[in-house]
Amino acid sequence: MTEQGSNTITKRTLVIGVLMGLFAIAVISKLVHTFAVEGTELRARAARLATRDMPLEARRGNIFSADGKLLATSMPVFDIYMDPVAPSDENFNDSLPGLSSGLARMFPSKNATQWSSFLRSKRENGDRYVRLAKDLTFSQLQRVRALPLFNMGQYKGGLIVEQKHHRKLPLGKIAERTIGDDQATNQVGIEGAYSTYLTGRDGHRLMQKIANGNWKPMEDDNAIAPRNGQDVISTIDTRFQDVAHRSLLASLERFEADHGCAVVMEVATGEIKAIVNLGRTDEGYYYEDRNYAVWESTEPGSTFKLASLMVALEDGLVDTADVVDTENGIYEIYGRKVKDSNVGYGRGGYGEINLAEAFRKSSNTGIVKAIYPAYRENPQSFIDRLYQIGLNERTGIRIPGEGYPRIPTPEDNSWSGTSLPWIAFGYEIQLTPLQVLTFYNAIANNGEMVRPRLVSEIQQHGRTVTSFEPEVINASICSEPTLRILQSLLQGVVDHGTATNIRNETFSMAGKTGTCQLNYWIAGTNDYQASFAGYFPADNPQYSCIVVVNKPNPSIGYYGSTVAAPVFREIADEVYRSTPIDEPIEIDEDPELSLPEMEGGWTASLESQRMPDVRGLNGMEVISRFENEGFEVEFDGAGKITRQWPRPGAVLTNTRTVRLNLE
Repeated sequence: MTEQGSNTITKRTLVIGVLMGLFAIAVISKLVHTFAVEGTELRARAARLATRDMPLEARRGNIFSADGKLLATSMPVFDIYMDPVAPSDENFNDSLPGLSSGLARMFPSKNATQWSSFLRSKRENGDRYVRLAKDLTFSQLQRVRALPLFNMGQYKGGLIVEQKHHRKLPLGKIAERTIGDDQATNQVGIEGAYSTYLTGRDGHRLMQKIANGNWKPMEDDNAIAPRNGQDVISTIDTRFQDVAHRSLLASLERFEADHGCAVVMEVATGEIKAIVNLGRTDEGYYYEDRNYAVWESTEPGSTFKLASLMVALEDGLVDTADVVDTENGIYEIYGRKVKDSNVGYGRGGYGEINLAEAFRKSSNTGIVKAIYPAYRENPQSFIDRLYQIGLNERTGIRIPGEGYPRIPTPEDNSWSGTSLPWIAFGYEIQLTPLQVLTFYNAIANNGEMVRPRLVSEIQQHGRTVTSFEPEVINASICSEPTLRILQSLLQGVVDHGTATNIRNETFSMAGKTGTCQLNYWIAGTNDYQASFAGYFPADNPQYSCIVVVNKPNPSIGYYGSTVAAPVFREIADEVYRSTPIDEPIEIDEDPELSLPEMEGGWTASLESQRMPDVRGLNGMEVISRFENEGFEVEFDGAGKITRQWPRPGAVLTNTRTVRLNLE
């Protein structure tokens, strides 16, 4: 090699060395800059990717019945999605047949071939978020995670799981509409009205990302634990609710009605113990579709006659002994005819009867002939009395959607010369079933009108935090003399009037039948509403109840006495049987009576199929004796008998069960 060649190589090596040195300096400079200048930001960014301040969802409170049953609760459910692009070609192709078969077994809306084509097409299109199913339970989710491909985890298998909370009704459809819903656009029932209590407060805490896409909590001084919602204790008694549902449903099915409702209320407190609302589908099935008892305002018909008589009795313008001439059952006013229900059946009215009998027979002409002449010159005074009772106001029950009552006044454009007489027997006004029941409940409650309510208290961790006491709407809807007359009239309807078909020798009942023609202004219509409102026992009211059946098939039956009253009877029977209603007696310190001393009365009572009075007797002796006579005895406690069912003197032909309370 020449000297010139050697110099050339040396120069080239030197240049390369210099360049490499400069590159090294540049790299080192960048590293230093990155560490010193950008390091803090990069480390912070990495920390943000590995940690996250994540929300902690609060559990919504539960809704319980008065007898401790769970009516509504929150449970986790899962929506599952797939990222078909995430798995490798090998994993996807190898696992697809098994995955498709598994999905077809769990979700048969697609067969295995369809699932395979569906997932393959989504992968080819590059879709990264494909919904597979929603609202899965935890056990269903575990089965999905065990399927081929999905058992490789989120990143290799592509399964995406999203958790949410679903409101579940453990007792099924019981009181579904009253329990309600709490959506942004649909707040109904207890769920909507008491959302403030039921809704908790979400928390949050710092979480760190670990393997397989999971997160674990980190030490976090700023963490806030979620505060779960409070529990709502409703007034619903599932025993009463069950019998009310079954009895109403049977009547709707028998009479092929469009819809109906039934409500049971505790007289003294206004607590609603049962509320059923059933509507019919096009296929003829019944389900809870609307809260008819609270929402639907209609003309009540004859159940309103009680209010009309109250007004006239309070004003001293009528007396139940007054004689009214129902003539042939037709009374014409300004060209419109008031008719009794027996017109056209060959009887033609009831002739001359007193006002009490007119009420018991539900004579439209009799009631109108008493009310119309009394207020014809001053109809406003009649309306004013109705307003004083509070019938023009909503009950104020604390759930959304209560219908507005309508009672016109002479100043309204709709008022005419026939408005007063038609209002007298329940037309040209509108009330909801709950509003009618609230009025009847006041009669049972010695004149005190209380607000209906569906919630008794709010609890947190089993401890009461808020109680809701009875609220009085009107302390006295009428005078005591008027009240006693009305109570007697209502009991007379069951004992001697239009509802004798539900009379029960075991305990007394009081109430009024109602049969209202709907859409009567439309020619050719034949729609009716059958109802019964009342309370029991008549001599010691504990519960009030209303039953309304809308648009029964008139060819089968449409009168309140045949369509609605028997439902009332079935409900009352079960409630009375399962609840010791008789007032307890005072037990003194004297030696208790023995059965031998009562033998004559005992034997005489049983021979006449009557229930003996066993209160104050030794419980074990009485229980043994009843069992020897073939009765089934249910009892609580020990010692002397303080309460009994059936009540003393009740007829025993309809029951072989005796219930006793001992203390």
